Amino acid sequence: MLVILPPAGVSALSHHSPRRRSILLLLFAFVFFSSVHNHALSQDAADLPGKTVDSDADVAPAIRPVSDSIRPSMVTIRVEGRDRDQRGIGAGFVIDSDGLIATNSHVIGEGRAFTVERYAEDSTKTGEKLQVIAVEASDRNADLAIIRVRPGKDPLPALTLSTEPMADQGTRVLAFGNPLGLRDSVVEGIVSAVREIDGQPYLQLAMPTQPGNSGGPLVKFDGSVVGIVNMKSAIDDNLGFAIPVERLRDLMQSTNPITIDRWVRMGTIDPSVWMPLMGAQWVQRGGMISARGQGAGFGGRALVIRNEDTDQRPLEIAVDVRLNDPSGAAGLVFHSDGQDKHYGFYPSAGKLRLTCFKGPSVYSWEILDEVESSDFVPGQWNRLRVRLADERIECYVNDALVIQSADQQLTSGRVGLAKFRGTEPDFKAFRIGTDLSDAPIADETLRMLADISPPIQPAVTPDSEQLAQLAQASDAVNRTLRQRAAELRRNAEALEKLAGDVQQEKTLDQLSAVLQSEDPDRLVRATLVIAKLDNPEIDIDAYQQQFESMAGEIRGELAEDADDEAKRQALDRYLFVENGFHGGRAEYYHVANSHLNRVIDDREGLPITLSILYMDLGRRLGLDIQGIGLPGHFVAAHVSGDDQQLIDVFDGGELLSRDDARNMVRQFARRDLQEDDLRAQTDTEILTRVLSNLMGIATRSEDVESMLRYIEAIVHVNPDAADYRMMRAQLRAMTQRTSRALEDLQWLLDHEPPGIDLFRVQRMIDALDEPR
Repeated sequence: MLVILPPAGVSALSHHSPRRRSILLLLFAFVFFSSVHNHALSQDAADLPGKTVDSDADVAPAIRPVSDSIRPSMVTIRVEGRDRDQRGIGAGFVIDSDGLIATNSHVIGEGRAFTVERYAEDSTKTGEKLQVIAVEASDRNADLAIIRVRPGKDPLPALTLSTEPMADQGTRVLAFGNPLGLRDSVVEGIVSAVREIDGQPYLQLAMPTQPGNSGGPLVKFDGSVVGIVNMKSAIDDNLGFAIPVERLRDLMQSTNPITIDRWVRMGTIDPSVWMPLMGAQWVQRGGMISARGQGAGFGGRALVIRNEDTDQRPLEIAVDVRLNDPSGAAGLVFHSDGQDKHYGFYPSAGKLRLTCFKGPSVYSWEILDEVESSDFVPGQWNRLRVRLADERIECYVNDALVIQSADQQLTSGRVGLAKFRGTEPDFKAFRIGTDLSDAPIADETLRMLADISPPIQPAVTPDSEQLAQLAQASDAVNRTLRQRAAELRRNAEALEKLAGDVQQEKTLDQLSAVLQSEDPDRLVRATLVIAKLDNPEIDIDAYQQQFESMAGEIRGELAEDADDEAKRQALDRYLFVENGFHGGRAEYYHVANSHLNRVIDDREGLPITLSILYMDLGRRLGLDIQGIGLPGHFVAAHVSGDDQQLIDVFDGGELLSRDDARNMVRQFARRDLQEDDLRAQTDTEILTRVLSNLMGIATRSEDVESMLRYIEAIVHVNPDAADYRMMRAQLRAMTQRTSRALEDLQWLLDHEPPGIDLFRVQRMIDALDEPR
């Protein structure tokens, strides 16, 4: 990944600690990299500057022996992004044959899933994947990490770490890695200087380093490692930097192993609620559960079972399911014994099936019924529901009864979800209750729907004589039919937009209700509602329960007479040390950093969203934690009596002095610190800032529909702010929501707010009122 500072140089620096900021200010022209962007992966090798050669190139005779001895110790590291896609590729190298691998900490990220792949003799093939056991040690300030893997079928040859003092200026060196995704490459250069950056020595390199070299070894011609490639220059392709090997030696003496299960915290399913069975990878994000990978059961079967008992009758369970592969199968499970026995109701190859599973193999499975139903929509979300009552089983799809059974082979057990074969399904809105059917639509609403969108009559298929008659004027008929098809597509797009607006309006009403309440959880709840604008399936109550559970874990570590300082230290330890919450540096402008549910799931966020989490947990512990809206960088403040201790939650709870705050304001706002900068922000101000961050992301990507969603919420948070009303009117007009744009413009005329050009407002009204 190329982490590039924006031209203004202000907002990008806001997410670094004061200590690290000095590095970035000094090296404003340099960019850190841990992997490679997708566009970089597609670049041709001919674009590589300098003397970079891969394993099949004509390597100079002096380089060949060193290259041959180093490559078997090289590994490729692939890292997942926020959306579980491949974020990039980096390098590492073996430092202990028992399974220790060195790399940069930014290569593996913080709490990211990653894979380690051995060097392959044939560079066109994938090397052996090594099982990652733990992150043995990591140091973000030094940008170093040590990974422990389980050695594979062949020995892991360790490289020799140089014991000599810092490499001298002019030393000839080789760098190994995966530049721009080209695996197993080597480049020659020299150590051109030793530079001190933020009090730490770096080796300045005269060689073409590229994204993907990060984490690779820098070796002398005797094969000893003198550094770890770390950063490149944005000024010159033939200028890079490496961390001296002495820093790696220091880290090897202060290991603090974290198992990979604890390290990878991105949306793993909650074991207190769900119990996975038979393999597959079950993940949960924002209320949606996904199953990835092949199940270990017969036919690729894998289950995830709720831990709670469900013996009451009548009982209903429901879930919305979407299959990525229509030939697969996935759906509801009930009467499960926690092993091989259970019922399943699920779509399979386009049909709806009820099966009794009485054992591990297909020979013990009994398909009770299988039907086709026009109510099932392939490739879309479909709601499955099972009702258990009066010794019968009723199965529904999208509220239509499709299967009834009196089978009683299994009569008790737990409920859950299942997947089969290679499909990777998504589930949302899983519920347990006594009546989960949808409430009927009121007659008045049905009439309104009919007026908005009259029922469409299906096209009539002509007979042969009619088709022949149409063919007599084929060109004109074709144009007419295609024009009508285009009109239907436009109508379908309008209905999709309307469906989104209806869902959005429900969310905005929920936001208004939260803001008008006196709920102590108001800020957290409102922030979660904001995330629902982009992900309506978020279960807000579940996340609030998670907040209380987290606070309960912290309380359990505290002495009964713990003072405020002890509580804050316990909060810091729980969040940043034990659970790995951290600032989202790798993908700072990812929308997930502004969604509080994703911040909790991924342990990663923006300064403001991490501060909201910190404030709420502090409140639950009896601490007075406030949000401080410094320009460019939101921080928290622990208030105790007359003392205000500023805390940079984005940087692991680093304590900030007033001078630190002053430097931040000078850097970001180019002015002196003012007392108002240190004022506690109101809920309205905090929520507006969260929405403004989302608005900025949408604006950069020119996503007008998202811009409108966020400005709608901003107006709900600030109903009397005329400038936001004006912006909303413009976006409503741009997206053809004319009547609602006119409502905003009329509001502006009626209220005559200062600072608004009412003549311009009237001109907009006249333009929108013109017949088209």
